[in-house]
Amino acid sequence: MPRVSFPAFGPDKAYYEHVSHGYDLIAPTYDGVEAQNAVGRRLRRKMQDALFRTFRPGQRVLEVGCGTGIEALALAERGVSVVATDLSADMVGLVARKARDRGLSNVETRKLAAHEIGALIDRFGPASFDGAYSHGGALNMDPRIDAFAAAIPKLLRPSARFLCTVVNQASLFETLFYPLVLRPRKAFRRLGNDIPIPITRHDAHRTYVVPTRFYSPRSFLATFDGAFELRRLEGLQIFLPPWNLSDYVDRLAPLARAAEAIEERLGHRRPFNSWGSLFLAELERVPEVRGAA
Repeated sequence: MPRVSFPAFGPDKAYYEHVSHGYDLIAPTYDGVEAQNAVGRRLRRKMQDALFRTFRPGQRVLEVGCGTGIEALALAERGVSVVATDLSADMVGLVARKARDRGLSNVETRKLAAHEIGALIDRFGPASFDGAYSHGGALNMDPRIDAFAAAIPKLLRPSARFLCTVVNQASLFETLFYPLVLRPRKAFRRLGNDIPIPITRHDAHRTYVVPTRFYSPRSFLATFDGAFELRRLEGLQIFLPPWNLSDYVDRLAPLARAAEAIEERLGHRRPFNSWGSLFLAELERVPEVRGAA
């Protein structure tokens, strides 16, 4: 199967159209493929646990990169109002249909890339959200993350929480695994590079790749220029395979369960919380100091 050509990672129309088109393609199959992936299921469980302990009924929260709406609908069913955004029109349309089918009137959808969320200020006003979240590395796929980082603090009230899973520059598992299978160059491929990654494991579209930028926890937090404080950092898939190697979870189930038990104990502790294939960051909006220079 020939690989689909792709534009370079950059803030231009061709790149965003490529990403949008890719997720439009996989919208019908996402819940049956990516959502059933062993690694994907674990990451989603970790994110939902964090969301459920953070947000309460009656609050309004913003989702950036909603995909098929699994988190948005789960929160809405618990009484949280969700404004779900995504670059993919087909993903956004699917979330809206799911919400209607479930009788959920507290889900509102918008077709917006991460860097475009500032447009929501005109609709809802400044400091109008009680929190926000982004799952699955959606922020890794927007070259204009600086525009996102400038807009998100304006939408959140003081002390609001922003939760996100971000693909890490470091991966302990990859660093150890790839030399063992005689592919040492892949062990450090994340460092300083924009990497094209497949957006699905579905056979029909598995050659469709999107250039992606990886961030260390420190570099990611620095993009917000002091608007947030880090309250909790947890490494994900530290001792377990990342998404692209999820087949090993099924093949080595007993070993994977042991590794998961270790990771559950150590994932939020230094230095392990910076060594996962992804990290889950819980950030708190810092109140603005009036009159500050």
